[in-house]
Amino acid sequence: MRRKDAQPKIKKQRAWEIDFLRGFAIIMVVWDHTLFDLGYIFGDYWMSSGYAGLAGAAKFAQTYFRSDLRNFWWPFFVFVFFFVAGICTVFSRNNFSRGLKVALAAALISGVTYVLEFYVPGSFILFGVLHCLASCMLIFSLIEFMVKLCNRKNKKWVLPVVCLCITIAAFVLDRIYNVTLSQVVRDYASNSYDSPIAGLFVFEDSWWSADYFPLLPFFWFFMLGSVIGNVFYSKKKSLLPKLDGKWHYFFTVPGKYTLAIYIFSQVIVLALLLLVTYIVTGGIPFEL
Repeated sequence: MRRKDAQPKIKKQRAWEIDFLRGFAIIMVVWDHTLFDLGYIFGDYWMSSGYAGLAGAAKFAQTYFRSDLRNFWWPFFVFVFFFVAGICTVFSRNNFSRGLKVALAAALISGVTYVLEFYVPGSFILFGVLHCLASCMLIFSLIEFMVKLCNRKNKKWVLPVVCLCITIAAFVLDRIYNVTLSQVVRDYASNSYDSPIAGLFVFEDSWWSADYFPLLPFFWFFMLGSVIGNVFYSKKKSLLPKLDGKWHYFFTVPGKYTLAIYIFSQVIVLALLLLVTYIVTGGIPFEL
């Protein structure tokens, strides 16, 4: 029997607009990865398969990657991805633990793609989006810890001001030493610094792999989000409660599980493309 004095559980309120943006970003990331796999891992095989449907799909994927549409959309949804992750720091009870989980997922992806590289050349991911995101989270957790240590009077404005200063500094360094995202997505442009660790901070020739996200510019995207989160979401509540409803579930549901979707979607997409290839052509584009 239920105790009379038992308190009913209070449902934790989520800021639906944050889940909406996270969901939009992860759906676009999955879309982009799917077309990359289709156009560049399976593309040549499908184009020469003799099947018009496969050839048309591969041609569409390759055309998309060279299009002005992707030149605009890729920087935009990547910005949203990191910006919203920065906002979410205010909702997290432990940003260090959160960053550590993402770092472990990133290490797993590097391990799996290292093995896959022997069968599918160009698959290895050295420092991809999860590596960058984990680094941003861990750096932020250190900043947060240092601010709490020094801010003995617990003034709420200190953390966002510190984060804003770091955001501006990172932005300036990015503009001085890095290529732009438009140059990256259009020409795969990068820098040629004579340093083994330069590629950790900016786009560098020797660091290119299947997925490459150096700290800049993405770190300042993330830090800008943390500023917005601390200023506008300090109460950890939605700013648009009247617009909440079932209409946004297509984006908000995946927005709650972005890490799992990012990891497993790549495996599922590759498996489905392999299955389709084998069913239609009786073969696969590489030897296992």
